[in-house]
Amino acid sequence: MSHAAVELQPFEVLPATKSRPDEEAVRCGDESLTWRQLEERTRRFARGLVAEGVGANGAWAILAENRFEWAEASLGNGRAGSRYVPLNWHLNATELTELLVDSESTMLLVSPSLEANGRAAAVTAGIDRVLVFGPDYEAWLAAQPDEPLPDGPLGAPLQYTGGTTGRSKGVTRSDQAGTASTMTEVYRRWGQLTGMPEDSNMLLCTPAYHALGGALLRVALVRGNRVDIVDRWDGVSILRTIEERRIAGTAMVPTQFIRLLKLDEGERQQFDVSSLRWVLHTAAPCPVWTKKAMIDWFGPVIVELYGSSEGVGPVIATSLEWLERPGTVGKATVALELSILDDDGNDLPPGEVGTIYVRRFDGVPAYYGDPEKTANMVRADGRFTVGDVGWLDDEGYLFLADRRVDLIISGGTNIYPAEIEAALSQHPDVVDVAVFGIPDPDWGQQIKAVVEPARKVDLDVESLMAFARDRLAPFKVPRSIDVVDSLPREASGKLKKHLLRAPYWAAVDTIPPESGGR
Repeated sequence: MSHAAVELQPFEVLPATKSRPDEEAVRCGDESLTWRQLEERTRRFARGLVAEGVGANGAWAILAENRFEWAEASLGNGRAGSRYVPLNWHLNATELTELLVDSESTMLLVSPSLEANGRAAAVTAGIDRVLVFGPDYEAWLAAQPDEPLPDGPLGAPLQYTGGTTGRSKGVTRSDQAGTASTMTEVYRRWGQLTGMPEDSNMLLCTPAYHALGGALLRVALVRGNRVDIVDRWDGVSILRTIEERRIAGTAMVPTQFIRLLKLDEGERQQFDVSSLRWVLHTAAPCPVWTKKAMIDWFGPVIVELYGSSEGVGPVIATSLEWLERPGTVGKATVALELSILDDDGNDLPPGEVGTIYVRRFDGVPAYYGDPEKTANMVRADGRFTVGDVGWLDDEGYLFLADRRVDLIISGGTNIYPAEIEAALSQHPDVVDVAVFGIPDPDWGQQIKAVVEPARKVDLDVESLMAFARDRLAPFKVPRSIDVVDSLPREASGKLKKHLLRAPYWAAVDTIPPESGGR
């Protein structure tokens, strides 16, 4: 790679590029980049987007497993002022096409392993420009000038919601606004709010297409952290990487915590994880037993982030805060205000369960191209919700009950699946669990549980029922439990519960009460 002498403006340089240009910045498998190389490739990538006509406010998409190119692509997008659409590589061509069309993307970057699916979606969406990572992409990148762009709008991800309760929609947020010259400041702010270390070794082991993985990668690099990227989850390999690379920080989801805890004790204890200083978790409720066990194992380095693609957060809980108030997801940061409302829109006092609403001081989010859906989320006073249910204590700490769409109403009683899932997940032979309501002619709904056994054991359903009865009130015990090979989770950890629930409700041609059809 050539390194032309260019007078760089401060905002166009990753801070570590000047202080340690020839040290490793990012590694994935056998491939790595130094800070100097990453900076150059980021400049060239930004120039390439502009040359392709995907400059300020244009949109392009990326379909790839975790690879080192995610770093230059996401940072280069910020400099070019464009919107990049991180695509979930578990989606089929039809689903990908919907996102490409909805986002108005005009270019697709795709990895070789996903090329066939990506090209099929691009053709249907009318996208002619498809770049495949590898020789073609490298030639394209090398052809771009190694020159910084002038200051302009700050590019940001057009992050699509998980689609776990309906059609996925892109989200735009006011906290992503600014100019390219503020990029480092914007990304660093997130790191400061969550307590991410600086100048350390970080590990990306969640999908880069997910909001958590993408944020970790961008923020870690602007804070001068080396980043190891792993392309797939394997508990033993993750622990080995933490030990060998002296990882100081990473982000995980509760499902990954549980899978680590369900490893054989001997496997777990053979690895030194004392280098960890910060482990962020989010994306789903974390059972109390899981959180306590992880703090006991990793130390008080676990930090919880409650949030969403729409900007419901960050709400932050340190390990010490959580140990003082087990079950809390934290307290609102200075960026927002939390409140709990009843079904009539009235504010509820501390301790009362209701719908969680957020007021962001930098403005309200919007669903891209869908003003009606946006209007349904936002109240006249600027507070908005994504449908989560919970309560605040007297000191303003937030506790989650569940998502309203997952609420089970049986005989007029509200039942929260997350509580039942947390109880069943403690069983040593259960590695994953989903609880939801199915139709019942007498009670309206009854509780159904679906579990994934750990290590492919022959799980005894009757013993699991007894286990549940020892830990739950009788009305919370599932009426039936199914055992499956695996639950339909995204790589980000989000459970596609609607896929499990839908067949039961399709049979009665209706939707669960209180789901709002979401």
